[in-house]
Amino acid sequence: MKKILSSVIFVMLVISTASIAQSTAPAASTSTPTSTPTAVPATSTPTAATPTQAAAVSTVTVRKFPEGKSSVIPAFEKNGMTYVSIPAFAEIAGFKHSQSVFSAKSVFSNDRGSITFIQDNLFYRVDTTTNIMPYPPIRKESALYLPAAYLVKVFGAKHSGLLAWSAQTSTISVNALTYNVSSVSIEVKQNGTLISIGLVDSLPYECTYYHPNLAVNFGGGRLDLSSRKILKRGSRAGVVDSMFTLQYEESAQLSFILNQAVEPPYTEYNAKTRTLMISLKPKIEQKKPKSAASQVPLDASLIRTVVVDPGHGGKDPGAIGPTGVKEKDVVLGIGLELRTMLEKAGFKVFMTRDKDIFIPLGDRTRFANDKKADLFVSVHADAIAGDAKKKSGARGYKVYFLSQAKNEEDKMVAMRENAVIELEDKDKRSNYDALQDVLISIAGAEYLRESQDLAIFIEQSLGANVKQIPRLQLGVGQANFWVLNGAYMPSVLIEVGFISNTEEEKLLADKRTHFQQAAALSEAIVKFKQQFEGGQ
Repeated sequence: MKKILSSVIFVMLVISTASIAQSTAPAASTSTPTSTPTAVPATSTPTAATPTQAAAVSTVTVRKFPEGKSSVIPAFEKNGMTYVSIPAFAEIAGFKHSQSVFSAKSVFSNDRGSITFIQDNLFYRVDTTTNIMPYPPIRKESALYLPAAYLVKVFGAKHSGLLAWSAQTSTISVNALTYNVSSVSIEVKQNGTLISIGLVDSLPYECTYYHPNLAVNFGGGRLDLSSRKILKRGSRAGVVDSMFTLQYEESAQLSFILNQAVEPPYTEYNAKTRTLMISLKPKIEQKKPKSAASQVPLDASLIRTVVVDPGHGGKDPGAIGPTGVKEKDVVLGIGLELRTMLEKAGFKVFMTRDKDIFIPLGDRTRFANDKKADLFVSVHADAIAGDAKKKSGARGYKVYFLSQAKNEEDKMVAMRENAVIELEDKDKRSNYDALQDVLISIAGAEYLRESQDLAIFIEQSLGANVKQIPRLQLGVGQANFWVLNGAYMPSVLIEVGFISNTEEEKLLADKRTHFQQAAALSEAIVKFKQQFEGGQ
């Protein structure tokens, strides 16, 4: 009886949600001074299709490890994403396939369980558990297609090894091993320090340096934490004072704390040995006398006006915690405290909302532009779907600025925050649809560096002043948050914690936490003002 009810519920979800699917293309690429290219250069750059028409059929390579065999499967580009044939991939990955023409249902199974998809529907089922994904399967001829990034995530739940997607090389890796980052070594050389990272297969990576932190993020990375070749902490040598590892659901991070400033890190990937090498050379400081212009900043460069933007509001509650705490109430409490503190520090402060009302995304940055704001600070709380174990494992704050997302985690955070567009009028929604195939606004690009610097100040201040809520991960994030798009000033978005985590929900509902977080934000803004105006 229980099994029958589960099936009925799944079918009801299928019928009621078949028409709500909507695709959102990631923003086009921009670069930052601290970023380096991926380990494997892209062999081609696909042209994004229009939202209503798929591009010509192409192919994707599937590589099996440790055998090293490669196969080519059908694929096509749509809205900037690569859709791949689910049946073709499943066969290579060892799944059996059955389908019902009448219900448009496809089932893929192996000895670990089954995965069920239905054409044009966001809901899918793993065994008897119903889940939701951001993009539905699309039928092309006789097969269902799904974006590669989500295909590997869904099938990863029932594959015994490791699945990874590289957009740079249009390759899916099917690895019998459970890891693909195998070793780390640090050597002192005559002219600096060399970090060598061993990989099972080539992976997209992002190397970010902001002294004293050097972070290397691997998209789709899995660490071999059972091996002595990767240390969770330690490895002091040369300019590296310490190292630690972080494993996330969609990526892996190696973080190094440096004991002295270095030149911009030089990276090189050796495809034969599958080794990423990072060269760190100590920076030789050359002091320059300050000019009179830098000592006395112009009035035009002074930071005086701040717009504080508590996210969501009114009919949009934002994320809701396990006991019913609403994101819109948490961030409004923090925003009101922040206004008071900034006004005491001498700033002129405006709020996009100071009560429980709904404000469309575009109206928020338009308000900041109209007020001729010098800074725009949008406050939010994060959340994650899943069972109690998954929710309890996701915790911590993170600060973002407007740019192209560098990993799936940041991209998903932006998608969750951008989802509020569904509550807006149809004519306003069409304006956001136009963003899918264009670059991030010129205004955002103009203040990219300042926004990144402000985000770093806030990230460091929250870490120093709000001990009970940890960092989600080392470093700041970047993604195409629509609420930041169009702001003609440095702008950031702060996720103050995970309201879906029971412990953090309790903290975020506490006014004492509101005060602490507002104090940390205020301190960071004051420090940013001092640096910006001092020309340091």
